Amino acid sequence: MKKYIKFFLLAFIIILISTPLGYTAVKIVYYNKNLSGEFVPILNGFIHSFMLIGVLIFSIGLIDIIANKNNKL
Repeated sequence: MKKYIKFFLLAFIIILISTPLGYTAVKIVYYNKNLSGEFVPILNGFIHSFMLIGVLIFSIGLIDIIANKNNKL
């Protein structure tokens, strides 16, 4: 299996499960804290950070494809 396919699959999986990861991260980081009015903005920040990580991993896969095409020429 090509290396870029692994990056694409990993990025796709991270983006798909970014919401449960966000909930879990908020529960771990803010354990035993009262987040009555701040839960949703904090949760959105964690979810978007996991989505950004997925996009960055996807871009590594694209760069790998471009690098392999340039090496074959």
